[in-house]
Amino acid sequence: MIKKILISVVFLLLLVGGGLFFYLDSIVKSGIEVVGSSVLGTAVTVDSVSLSPLSGQGSISGLRVENPEGFDSQYAFELDSVLININVNSVFTDAAEIESIIIMQPIITYETKITSDNIRTLLDNLSEGGSASSDPEASDDSGQQIIIREFRMVDAQLNFVSAIVSAPITLADIEIRDIGAENGTASAANAVRVVLQELVTSILGADLPSLDELRESVEDRIQDGAQRVEEAVEDLGGRLRSILN
Repeated sequence: MIKKILISVVFLLLLVGGGLFFYLDSIVKSGIEVVGSSVLGTAVTVDSVSLSPLSGQGSISGLRVENPEGFDSQYAFELDSVLININVNSVFTDAAEIESIIIMQPIITYETKITSDNIRTLLDNLSEGGSASSDPEASDDSGQQIIIREFRMVDAQLNFVSAIVSAPITLADIEIRDIGAENGTASAANAVRVVLQELVTSILGADLPSLDELRESVEDRIQDGAQRVEEAVEDLGGRLRSILN
């Protein structure tokens, strides 16, 4: 009798565990969307997650972060391919350990306004919504804690957008190791903060358009606009002449 009960309990545990692993993709997808939207203060969506429950290796497809309110471009980040490696034994604990996150060829829109830009606005949202610790890797007690052993962003396409010019910019690869490890763990908000701060540093060190290039762009736009107006006037004049004749 006891043996049958033990077998039944083990079988039930296997069913529960198997069910959790079966829905692991959905759990990770929902976690990214809910936590990401909460800490960044803007919509975060994911098309799909494929994660092996045995090895913890997988990928995230179609991860998009909408621009904060007040900016014109639809997205700040468009990540079509993210490779992940998670310690599956830590997924359902208080401190998830992520062995690696590798973002391949992301599209990043860096949109500037007079006094701010969209990336630093996202950083401000993090400070408003979470712990605004002076230590970007400091742990707080809200939500699941994480450790990211390796973070890499490779071959990023940066679109520089301002009121007077838009231009593609070459951005250096980003590599960060052991996010949260120094303090034991980091909250999701603080882990994102570390990445965004490194991204801002990389953007500021990139070859952004100079004042001369901005001036030339404005002059080209003015000249192009004047030419279009002239062509429109000529076209209108031709139509009027054909009507009168």
